[in-house]
Amino acid sequence: MSITLLDAGLFFLYSFGLSAFLTPCVIWLSRRIGFMAQPREDRWHRRPTALLGGIALFLSFMLPNLFLREISSPMLVLTLGASAMFLLGIIDDVNDLSPQSKFIGQLIISALIVAGGVRIQGLEHPAVSIILTLFWLVGITNAINILDNMDGLAAGISFIAACSLWVYSQLGGPILLGLPAILLAGATAGFWIYNFNPAKIFMGDCGSLFLGFLLAGLTVTGTWTSGLPAAAGGYTGVTSLVLVLVVPVAVLLIPLFDTALVSFTRVQTGRPISRGGRDHTSHRMVLLGYSEKRTVLTLMAWAGSISALALYLSYQSAQGLLVMLSVIAVISLFFGTFLTHLNGTVYNSKAGDSDTVFRRSSLLSRILNKKQILQAVVDTVLISIAYLTSYLLRYDGVISLWNQQLIEKSLTLIIPVKLCCFWIFGLYRGQWRYVSIGDMWRIFKAVMVSSLIIVGLLLYIYRFEGYSRVLFLNDAILTLIMIGGVRLLMRLFKEYFSLQAERSNSIPILIVGAGDGGDLFLRELRHNSNHDYLPVGFIDDDPAKKGQIIHGIKVFGDREDIPDIVKRHGIKRAFVSIMSATDSQVEGIFDICKKGGVKCDKVRPLLPIVKSGEKEPACSKKDKVIPFRPRMRKRK
Repeated sequence: MSITLLDAGLFFLYSFGLSAFLTPCVIWLSRRIGFMAQPREDRWHRRPTALLGGIALFLSFMLPNLFLREISSPMLVLTLGASAMFLLGIIDDVNDLSPQSKFIGQLIISALIVAGGVRIQGLEHPAVSIILTLFWLVGITNAINILDNMDGLAAGISFIAACSLWVYSQLGGPILLGLPAILLAGATAGFWIYNFNPAKIFMGDCGSLFLGFLLAGLTVTGTWTSGLPAAAGGYTGVTSLVLVLVVPVAVLLIPLFDTALVSFTRVQTGRPISRGGRDHTSHRMVLLGYSEKRTVLTLMAWAGSISALALYLSYQSAQGLLVMLSVIAVISLFFGTFLTHLNGTVYNSKAGDSDTVFRRSSLLSRILNKKQILQAVVDTVLISIAYLTSYLLRYDGVISLWNQQLIEKSLTLIIPVKLCCFWIFGLYRGQWRYVSIGDMWRIFKAVMVSSLIIVGLLLYIYRFEGYSRVLFLNDAILTLIMIGGVRLLMRLFKEYFSLQAERSNSIPILIVGAGDGGDLFLRELRHNSNHDYLPVGFIDDDPAKKGQIIHGIKVFGDREDIPDIVKRHGIKRAFVSIMSATDSQVEGIFDICKKGGVKCDKVRPLLPIVKSGEKEPACSKKDKVIPFRPRMRKRK
């Protein structure tokens, strides 16, 4: 049933107001009957919190849905299934069902809904449609259930997804998708106010299972369309199938990513997937220096941005949508790989793990630990993405049937040629975490040589008939950007999150000396996370360096400015990193720091400094000073 924009706003306010009213009532009831979530070692919250918030979510969605408008037959079936999932969650909250029992209940409910006609449309074979729908319903239901691990996260992501589905209904998706999507958005928004950090109530399994199943069912309903409006050109065939499968994945990418990360890391470390823990995406981001509030808001912003871009491209270019989601998948892969480096911190002895967990690696994990294989697979995907994107740029976002045939003939040649050149130039021998200018130069040479070889082969084999010269120039540039960019991702993630960790709870320090010694010392601080020091600024007597920025840190002034800078920025310690400074110069700096009330130390060089023509001095035991080693930070 079609609804106007004004009606949509009224329905949203109705469900929002109902949720905002019912949630405090459920909080009061939970406290009155003593149904509270108690803190546990494997859970994130640290104080008793009211449960059964899913009741407020369920009623805030159901009451307007039942009494405001007529319900179509498919939506009635989906609503009944969501109600059954809500009851299963209530039973689990009260009696604590085993994971096996809960999974069987979810599978039975999903099978009954599929039998009632709710299934993915647009696939040629009914059996494939049924299997995919069952997998999707159960998978998304559990993904939202797993995502409910931090205050406001599951409700916030569900709100973003519901809003995205409503927008999709307005852009040409099924009209019957609009009303339940906007009602669900209002219900989750009203609940989120009380569930956001610090949470006054949790939704419990009754809420997360209800939200997950309803979102999964609504995205399945979103496939009930033959394409987008004629104004957008309409999509049929393979393109329509892409939209059927890609749009729901894009809308729910955050819960899917978190589920994949948790499942992989638990299998890799020998833990059961069904076991709870503090190893989710949100928990790892907090360990990297984000606050809980910022983590939730950041994940919501990512979900909203990805959904908005996916919906825009679904209206404009299905090929562009596929390329966009492929790029996001590659970035997600490397972000997930970066987060797995925290396994040693996440799975500690307090959580019931031991060192033997890390020795129980599966065959799958051993295969995935072959980095060269993973790098080659990623490069294959990026080579394909770059080539398809070059066509989209050349032909205004539309790839004709003739160009599709050209792509089929040439891509099978492009991939092996580029991979061979990458291997010859040594792109699979280095560590991506330590990528350097030299590595980028090798990438440039490999891309240029491979592009010239490809153009020559196409000229020899096909006489370059139908191919555009600009196309291969675009392809070379995009390949260079993507292959180089993905190798920088791990380093960018590490350096960015190290800055977040520095800002969280650290000791402000000054670095005296903005030359090579100061640069090396700052790099050591950035690469070594086991310390409590936060570099605030540099001090250097060279007036030309004043005001300059070195790796994001400003040069404040000379040594005479130290007392004023200490007071202004709350400096606690200073480190002299001038490798060539004489003892008298260092003593002078120590005296200035002492007058300013701040402790000062000198950073010792790793190797002795020997001037040209001089003999390296012999070191006594007294002179053998260990280079700077920051004191260990105690993990909270």
